[in-house]
Amino acid sequence: MIRAAAAGALIAAVPLAGIITYERRGMEQTREDLAYYEQRENGYQQTNLYVLKCDATAGEELTADMLREQPMQSQEDLSGVQSVSREELIGKRLKVSLAKGAALCADLVYEGAPVPEDERSVELQELYLPQTLHENEFVDIRIVFPDGEDYLVVGHKRVYRIIRDEVGETQAIQLRFLEEELLRYQAARVDTTVYRDTALYAVPYVGEFQQAAEVYYPVNPAVFRLLQWDPNIADLFLVHEEQDRRSALEMHMEQYQIDESEKMEYLQTASGDDTTEETDEPLTLYTELPEET
Repeated sequence: MIRAAAAGALIAAVPLAGIITYERRGMEQTREDLAYYEQRENGYQQTNLYVLKCDATAGEELTADMLREQPMQSQEDLSGVQSVSREELIGKRLKVSLAKGAALCADLVYEGAPVPEDERSVELQELYLPQTLHENEFVDIRIVFPDGEDYLVVGHKRVYRIIRDEVGETQAIQLRFLEEELLRYQAARVDTTVYRDTALYAVPYVGEFQQAAEVYYPVNPAVFRLLQWDPNIADLFLVHEEQDRRSALEMHMEQYQIDESEKMEYLQTASGDDTTEETDEPLTLYTELPEET
């Protein structure tokens, strides 16, 4: 009986030992798998981005219900990803149109009013610029005539860039003009070549808190007509008395008008070239380069 009991215990111990060995191997495999996944997870970098819940167009203001937080992880370096908070996005406007699901970053949004479709960056150098002018200041562009009449041509423009020469003298400034403002400025430039001693100049504002001054420069009849049918002008500002004011201005300037011969001499003097050559040949305007012979 003792031998039978011992034999039975031995027979029962064999499968039990197998089960214990199997379970031990399973636990070791589980530990290895857990260590592997922990190692992979440590190799990932994680960040949170905000994405659009719907399509949005350029210039549209972002609201809270348009944003959804999206976790992002990658084994690549995410230090260059510019994540922004919800507070930094709400109330900002999109620079470009984006589809649903697009990730948002600081470079895609801006603060302020929508950028008009007809706004363009321009560089101006045909005017007097104060040497004390600084970037991001606001200026008015004005024109003064030889009898003292002074008009506001384009008002309250931010100076985005100041272009200086090698010695630091201000040569030009970079502004942003709407289509109407650009035409009004060009009309003023023409007046500086039609009437002697007429000049364009920039006047800085004291601070950003000052309200913009009203434009009242009357353009010539040709530009006035162009303003009315130019398809690129979004919001046209014209007053009925503008052409009456222009007629009065031209009457006052009759004695200062430069004729064609004086105009050439005036332009050469203004450009710093005092030398003139007499020629009997008519002035020719070439619209294309001559063919090689």
